[in-house]
Amino acid sequence: MKPEPLPRGILAANGLIVFEGLLRVLRAAGDTYGHDYEAILIYWSVVVASVGRLLRNDDQVKLIEGGGGPLPPEEHHPVSARAIAEATGLPRETVRRKIATLVNDGYLAQDSRGVRTVPGLLDQRGNGLFVATASREIKRMAQAMETMLQLSERTSGKPET
Repeated sequence: MKPEPLPRGILAANGLIVFEGLLRVLRAAGDTYGHDYEAILIYWSVVVASVGRLLRNDDQVKLIEGGGGPLPPEEHHPVSARAIAEATGLPRETVRRKIATLVNDGYLAQDSRGVRTVPGLLDQRGNGLFVATASREIKRMAQAMETMLQLSERTSGKPET
């Protein structure tokens, strides 16, 4: 059974909460990584492609158990610039240039198979601090949306689905 859509007022409030939260996250990203948002998008895309698979299967345990140190090099898998261009919608030449800069700056590694993250990811570029900041902001957004839903339930007298 399909849940009923959210009332227009709740949807509008959630939209404002999301936009405000995303603006805060983008501001934190710019402050952390420099305000080259194409480079940020490419960097994050490589991070997700390179080590994100650990979130999609039973290897999540490796992330938790490895909490005392960085993931070993073999857990950082390469991705092609073409795949990053397709994932981001950015021109391949832009992706190639930005990747070259990220490699030259030591934030990514490149070999014949593609580009990948390097061990110590959380300790680089302020990643750990940014992830903590973004996590707090996303939690704040979720709590604000839950508050809106509860307010709607109180004013309407029935639970919203």
